[in-house]
Amino acid sequence: MNALRRLSITARITIGSLIVAALFALVAVVVIRIGVSSILHNATLTLLSNDVAGPAQSLETKPTGPFDLPGGGQELAIVADDGAILASTMPEGLEDRMPSLVAQGQGLRDVQVGDEHYLVLTRSVDTSSGTMHVVAARNEETTALLLDRLTAALLAGAGVLIFGFGGASWLLTRTALRPVSRMREQADRIAASTPDEAGLLPVGPAQDELSELATTLNDLILRLRASADRERQMVSDASHELRTPLAVLRGQLELAELDAGDPDALLHDIRSSHATAIRLAQLANNLLELSRIEAGPSSGRIDWRTLVDELTDAIDRARLLVSSDDEASGISVDFDYDPRRRPDSGARVALSPTDFGRILDNLLGNAITAIRTSPKGHPDATVTATLALADRPDGGQEAVLTVRDTGPGMPEDFIPVALDRFTRADGARTGQSGGGLGLAIVGALAGAAGGQVVLANAEPSGLTVTVRLPLRHD
Repeated sequence: MNALRRLSITARITIGSLIVAALFALVAVVVIRIGVSSILHNATLTLLSNDVAGPAQSLETKPTGPFDLPGGGQELAIVADDGAILASTMPEGLEDRMPSLVAQGQGLRDVQVGDEHYLVLTRSVDTSSGTMHVVAARNEETTALLLDRLTAALLAGAGVLIFGFGGASWLLTRTALRPVSRMREQADRIAASTPDEAGLLPVGPAQDELSELATTLNDLILRLRASADRERQMVSDASHELRTPLAVLRGQLELAELDAGDPDALLHDIRSSHATAIRLAQLANNLLELSRIEAGPSSGRIDWRTLVDELTDAIDRARLLVSSDDEASGISVDFDYDPRRRPDSGARVALSPTDFGRILDNLLGNAITAIRTSPKGHPDATVTATLALADRPDGGQEAVLTVRDTGPGMPEDFIPVALDRFTRADGARTGQSGGGLGLAIVGALAGAAGGQVVLANAEPSGLTVTVRLPLRHD
């Protein structure tokens, strides 16, 4: 079995076809031999019946002879009731057994005489001279020889057919697997080429399993390329983003070394270095979070009540952030939801509570930072988070999270790329703590849950971020 597994698919299919063909051929030879043997046996019986018919009719009219037995190789005998042979063309071996054959009564019997095998038919005829018997015999050697030659011919023909079937199977298998060989050759070229030069596997015109396999593998190749492109882009962007804070941190540490004799300057340098280190740590954490999100779909599930609880907790954290920052004082953070409308029982969003809280923290934090850093200040500024339930066109339901602020908004040309990693808008919403990953994480989390994020500037000022998360019953 292990040796068979090491063979190629073509060889295995060919061997299997040969085995199946051999079995069918063997069964066909046996069935044909049995059928022909039955036909020959019935023909012999018919001939024996015809052999005894003429002499039996002659005995009824001439019981005392003369007995004119036909020649031409017919083996006949006229036997009296006491076993005496009145006329015979039988071979000597059969004549010696006439008394016993007659004594057994009329009917068909197999008789073996030496190496010869005979079929013997006995018929009794009532005449005016008493009961007489007509015995006819047919040598089965001719029939056996005919069957043997027929069997040999059938076996020879079956052998030719088997090998022809095996050759046809080999050719058909090679032809059927030729697209697989082309796909393998193309895969080798893809593996040896650069991403820009690599193509896709060839898809044949036939709508068969190989075309489906090639299509599936092409989808896999495209996903792997997209993943590799994202990884390369992340490494490039991370290197670019980390270079500046690392250079700043190095400069701050060098300044701290130079200011070793000035306690106030040294303290300022240490605090600046600490702030830069915090930014680096947050950037690294955000990169790890993005990698985790893009590695696969979330296994968490969160129901409507937990969504509301996470909303209120995030609002409390945002209010604490505002109260602890003198520059953000005066910003009002509030939330709203309709407690009367609830989704169907068992409906859940495909996110963990922590991930939904991260979406809220990023959106609320971005809104507060945009208002706080606005050149126009933030008199009577507000940030409002609303959680609502909406019906989907496909008949399902979705949770709709909307975060509105009265900040400076975003440049219209930046909104289409706002969810890309490491992107920052020039102007008011350029917070330095997130490293351009906050909205990218929000978009990735929403996408992992099967949802989407939509950004739009509000009138007369501010930004509205809408996160739509489908509710599922799995």
